[in-house]
Formats: sequence, structure tokens, C-alpha cells
Amino acid sequence: MAISTNSIIHYTKTLKNLFGILENGFSLKYCKEEFHFGQTQTLKYAYPMVCFCDIPLSEVKNHLDSYGHYGIGLSKEWAVKKMLNPVLYLEKESALTKSILQQALRIADNRIQVAKNPSLEKIDEVWRQELMTTTSYMKNYEGNLIVKGKEYSNYRFYNEREWRYVPTKEELGKNKRAVQIELYEKDKNSYNKELQKVKLDFDLSTDISYIIVKSKEDIHKVLEFISIKFKKKLLAAEIEILMTKIITTNQIVNDF
Repeated sequence: MAISTNSIIHYTKTLKNLFGILENGFSLKYCKEEFHFGQTQTLKYAYPMVCFCDIPLSEVKNHLDSYGHYGIGLSKEWAVKKMLNPVLYLEKESALTKSILQQALRIADNRIQVAKNPSLEKIDEVWRQELMTTTSYMKNYEGNLIVKGKEYSNYRFYNEREWRYVPTKEELGKNKRAVQIELYEKDKNSYNKELQKVKLDFDLSTDISYIIVKSKEDIHKVLEFISIKFKKKLLAAEIEILMTKIITTNQIVNDF
């Protein structure tokens, strides 16, 4: 049995969200991440991203209630072209985790040196940007998960097989690459409103592998939406092919 697929899938909670993705591409938002280095050090930041998973349809049925019953699957070729990457899952006591922590501590110490010697500012900025790139793709191998106020201990994040799109500094423009969670919580709407200008696009005719909906009734709504919205953008044959990629979560549960 395959443990990964030729597609990565982004799940969402509503049909309205799915329509928005099909019409406008993916909107980014800041996602809160809490990463533990050993037992004492914790990194708490919100990073701009779009998340996908690489779980085969035969294995995803147990995740649908938490992920959502709607989704869109895109090819791995698209993912590579758009510079997505699998999440770097780290055991919190590992040598690699400790090495990254030491890099972070050195950069923090260097900030003190920059205050004394401004000529070091450019070097410091390069180091900080490189560290933020690394930490934006990091997740603990396992840890505590909180869903709707309920906490699950020793949840194995590794099983989600997550891929991420994290925009570059240039793509973000004036938006921040990382926001301390305390600051983000105070003004999350403003942070995400500005970020909506940054999009992750795809080609409707070549990049889509699956369009996932909850029920048969939803299929008819998606067919109508595609027929109306894309009749000027796609050829009739391309629309027909796109329609064949629609699948329900009921089919996933029962047939895979």
C-alpha cells in the first residue's frame, strides 16, 4: 500500500470556500505554530502559508472531520513548480533540533552585538531570514494538539504528512514572514487582511487531480459552478475533463 500519492490535497470546511479556491486560487493566512526544543525552549510564531497533506485517499477517512469534507487535489509537479515543500518533522530532543536551537540563540545574541556595532546589521538580517525560512517549515514529530478547546496529548503530527507553501520575502512584500503569537492574537484580522493580496494560483485544466465534495447534492452545485464560471476561460473539452475529477467523501470512505 502506498504511503504517499502523486497529489497533495488541501481540505476546507465549506463548499463556499472550495468555490473561492477554484475561482481565485488559494488565499494565504497566518497559522500559529508552537515548536518545542527539548523541555525548556519553545518557539511561538504565526507564519503565512497554505497547507496540504500527502495522505492517500484510502487513509484520509479518519481525518475528514477535522480537515473538512471539501478539498482540492493538485499534482506533485505543480507543487514542485510552486516551490512547496514537505514539513520538516523534528523530534524535540534530536541533535538536529538542538542544532537549530543553537542557531536561533546565536542570532538572538547577535542582535545585542548589532546594537553596539550597526555595521553587522546586514549579516544579521541574512541570518534571521534564513532561520525564518527553516522554522516556517518545522513541526514537532508529536506533541499536544488542541481542537475546539479539547487537548489531545502526544498527537503524532508526522502522520499528517503535511506540505506547505510559504511565500518568499519578495512575494510577501510588506507582510511579515513571522509574527509573534502574542502580537498576532491582538490583531489577527489586520494581519490576514493584508495577506489576502498574496495568492497561490494553479491551472484549472492541467494541475487539478481531485475536486472533493461532501455529498452527491454538492456534485450538481459544483458542475453548475464550473459550467458558468469557466465557460469563457476553458474549452468545452477541458471543462468536461475537470468535471470527471469530482469525488465525494462518501466515495472515499466506502470505496478506497
